[in-house]
Amino acid sequence: MLYQQSREESAEILRRVLQLMSPHPAGYHPLSYTVWYEHAAELNPPLSQEVEKLLASASPVSDADVRRLHALHIAARDVAMFELAQRDLRELIGRTEQDAADAQETLGQFTETLAAAAQQMAEPDGHAVPALIGSLLAQSAQVCSRLSALHAQLARQRQEVVGIIERLERAHTEPQRDPLTQLANLNGLRRAIEGEGNPDGLMHVALLAIDIDYFKRINDTHGHVVGDKVLVKVAGILRERLAGDDLAARIGGDEFVVLLRAKSLAAAAALAETVRSAAQRMLIVHPDGAQFAGDVTLSIGAAVARAGDSLETLRHRADSALYDAKSAGRNRVAVAADGESR
Repeated sequence: MLYQQSREESAEILRRVLQLMSPHPAGYHPLSYTVWYEHAAELNPPLSQEVEKLLASASPVSDADVRRLHALHIAARDVAMFELAQRDLRELIGRTEQDAADAQETLGQFTETLAAAAQQMAEPDGHAVPALIGSLLAQSAQVCSRLSALHAQLARQRQEVVGIIERLERAHTEPQRDPLTQLANLNGLRRAIEGEGNPDGLMHVALLAIDIDYFKRINDTHGHVVGDKVLVKVAGILRERLAGDDLAARIGGDEFVVLLRAKSLAAAAALAETVRSAAQRMLIVHPDGAQFAGDVTLSIGAAVARAGDSLETLRHRADSALYDAKSAGRNRVAVAADGESR
């Protein structure tokens, strides 16, 4: 796997890794460090789930645990990605070989035509020469056309190879799912928009920008375990209310984004209101079994894509509406400037 964190980011991850490793008997060796690094940097959601289960069980993480985690979630992943690359490249090579064989057959036919022409021109019948030359010119044009098509096909296949390599690199370096909520992350949101197939990927799309009000206060008052439960609950509310190809993403901290396809601004705002209302009714269970309700509210901004919008410009307008909701007192939905506040 290629790691693309900056020196400063890596130093911060190293600090967290050492804190995570120190209570456990597993050695400070490359396998152990890689496991903890990918967990601390949130690069490998399946691995993080296994690590969290181990930590929750209060069992010390041993070298055997580290070897198992590395084999299942790092080595196996890299092998799977390598095999995927091999398969795609084998298919591409197969198509290239077929194209080359077709071109070789065309050239072979042309060679036979030339040999036959040479034999006929050696005969004394001069009247056949003009027709023969015309036939050779036509055959030559066919060969040139076939070779030109082969050249273009090889250029396209070269781009396809580059695309395969870039896709594999991105799959390694850009995890697309948030490990806590199992929603998409910002990379996953971008990949979903790229998958639309449109140049900007944003035709007929609405966006909700969602913040949990006073989330720091929730963490400070009830603890980070409860804070994580709030995040998971909000993710569940979003998941339950989405349909079809709609997508919810956690893009950092207490910030969520919802991508809605084929939704008007009014429809997006109406859906946002159901999400806001559901959040107010959440019940959260403390580690000691006690419950609290009514402490969680959401501020939501809604915007709909315009011609030429990118994800960044659409997010900016949804964020502006979100700030309007916060400025108006929080726990409400606001729409972008071309709509009405709610």
